[in-house]
Order: sequence, then C-alpha cells, then structure tokens
Amino acid sequence: MILVTVSPHSSFHRETNEALGGRLRFEAHWQISYYDTTRLRTAAADQQYIVIIDFVDPKRAMLVARAVDGRAEFAVLAVGGGSTREDVLQLMRAGIREVLPEDSPEELRQAARRALAKLTSTEEQAAQVFSFVPAKPGCGATTLATHASSAAARMTKDPTLLLDFDIRLGVTSFLLKAGGNHTVMDALQQADRLDPDLWASMVSQCGNLHVVGSGPVNPAVHIAPERFTQIIDFASQIYTTLAVDLPGTMEEHEAETLLRSKRIFLVCTPDIGALHVARRKSSWLRDLGLAGKVSMVLNCVERRSSLGVADIERIVEMPVRYMVPAGPGEIARAVQKGVAVEGSSPLAKEIAKIAAEMVSLEPVVKKANPVRRFVEYFSIGVTGDGRSG
Repeated sequence: MILVTVSPHSSFHRETNEALGGRLRFEAHWQISYYDTTRLRTAAADQQYIVIIDFVDPKRAMLVARAVDGRAEFAVLAVGGGSTREDVLQLMRAGIREVLPEDSPEELRQAARRALAKLTSTEEQAAQVFSFVPAKPGCGATTLATHASSAAARMTKDPTLLLDFDIRLGVTSFLLKAGGNHTVMDALQQADRLDPDLWASMVSQCGNLHVVGSGPVNPAVHIAPERFTQIIDFASQIYTTLAVDLPGTMEEHEAETLLRSKRIFLVCTPDIGALHVARRKSSWLRDLGLAGKVSMVLNCVERRSSLGVADIERIVEMPVRYMVPAGPGEIARAVQKGVAVEGSSPLAKEIAKIAAEMVSLEPVVKKANPVRRFVEYFSIGVTGDGRSG
C-alpha cells in the first residue's frame, strides 16, 4: 500500500503524514505536485494507492483526480473540496468518494481507513448493484423493486438482497410483511461495526430474498452518507445481487449508490407531471455520467393512453425499456398476503423481464482469504518515512 499526497505545499505533505503516522502502515509515501500526474498514470497496476489531494487549487486538483479515475487500485480523498452540493457531484464524477472540507487529523484518519477497507476488499466484492429510483413519489419504484427482487431471487440459487434506502417513506417491510426486530435504520446506525452475526440479526428472509427493510418514519433523522456506503461494502462481500430502493431525492448518499450501480431503473408513470420530473432526473443522471446505465421503466401503463411511447421518450429524453401494465388488484392481493407477484399475468411477465436483467450479468468471482490482508494494515507500526518513493 502506497500513500500519495498531492499538493503544492510541503506543509500539507508533512501534516498528512503526521496524521496517519503510527495508525496505518504504508510501504512508501509519494509527495507530488499537481504537475506530476505522469507518475500516477504510469503507476503499477499490481500495487494499491491511497491518494490524498489538496484542493487548494480546485481546477488543477481535479485534473489529478481524473488522471486515476476508473482505476480500481486507487482510492482518492479530497481535502478542502466539496463546499457546495454541485462541488460534491463534480468530485463524484471524477471518481472521488471521500470529501473532507477541512484537514482534521481525526477525520483524515477515518477517511483513510474507509479507503483502505475498500481497496483491500475489492477483490472479494462480488455483488452487482441495481438501483430503483422514482421520478417522483407514487410512481411505484418501491413496488417494482420489491417484486423484481423477489423474482430475481427465484431465478438464481444465491440469495438476493433488497436494501430499503428510502429511510423516510420506505414500505418494503410492509409489502412483504417482513418480520424481524430490526430495520434499515438499525443497520445504518451499526454500519461501521457490522459482522456476520450482527448482519444476520438485521436481515429478514422471504424465501431466497433477504430484506433489510423500512423502519418507522422519522423526518428529523440525519444519517451520514458514508453509512449507506458501508452497508453496501459489507453486503457486497456476501451477496451476488443487491437491489436498492432509493427515494429519488438526489441526496449525496443516493448519488454514491447510483455511481456504484450496474443498472439503474428509473421508474415513471405516464402522467405529464411525472414525465417532466423524470426529465429532470434523466438530466441529473446524465450529469453524473450514468445515462448508459439507465433503464427507463414506464409503470402503471393503461391500454388506452393519451401519449404514445414516442411522445413519452421525447419528453423524458430517454428511451423506454420496460412498460409495466397497471395491475392494482393483483398488487393489492399480493400485499394482503405479503407475497411477491408471480405467474403468467402481463404484470408478472414484465416484472420477470426486469428481474432477468438483474441476474443476467456474470458475477465477479470471490477471492479466497480476504480477512488477513485487511487486518494486517491496521497494525500499529512504522508508516512510510515521508520520503518520496
């Protein structure tokens, strides 16, 4: 593991090394300027790097971040950036997942540990993440996430996980009558200390579908964005398919989840209001560079509609991939029984098509013995000596 600090100021290199000294062990410490991106571009792919960039000059710092964007062996932290929501989104688009407004030593250490955990667990993460996002509340994204996840679980021998990240209005537990004493709020509060035993107590099982479901509504609650990431990181070591029900509020944790998704199902109904909100959502997804991952789902489609598919695609500025027929009676009966929609009805068939897309991707092969390498980096010992290496 190599620590890379990027700054025009020698004090930044020194203070960063002092903050991490004695806490994390690095083989070397590279101290480079904004203009030394060649060293990063030509860095060996069989090594791993934590890159901490001083955003005192945001324009040049962003060029450094983009030099390693997309390379799995790099974890990038931004110090002094992300003062506005738009800044945070720009940093995410450049592949940066840790943004520290100030260079607090304790926050820097915590961020470095999270980056280290991600790097050392990359090999054994096997999950494909599928996100369901509503154009606006009431479009049925949660219903589709629940029933499509259930269908995916029936199609594969490995358990499928459904995470309800709509922490204010989630209803997944209600739809499936999922029991258990814990909810996604409990999992988020325990996200930094999850282990297999604790996780088992958080999950409700509905056949081959595992659910970390919705909890009591508490509009005042605030959950740090990294908590959502920690849950996905942990679950990715257990499951091959993760479905995430998102609220569609375009918050930071939602953007992070979308950036990690293999496929994003943007769910919309045919009414004009929903279509225009969907257009704004599709624009936001394009800004994040995610347009190629989006499958547009038109939900609650009636046989007779005032708008044709071509009209809808023109409004939303995105092609429609799935057209899910209205089936209020069928959905209501499933909810009463706490089961998933299945069978040969038009509704069940279209849900099955979405599920088939979720299980069609080849899973990443898990690597053996992941724990030892992860733990050994947390031994207290000598860090890199601060010299360029």
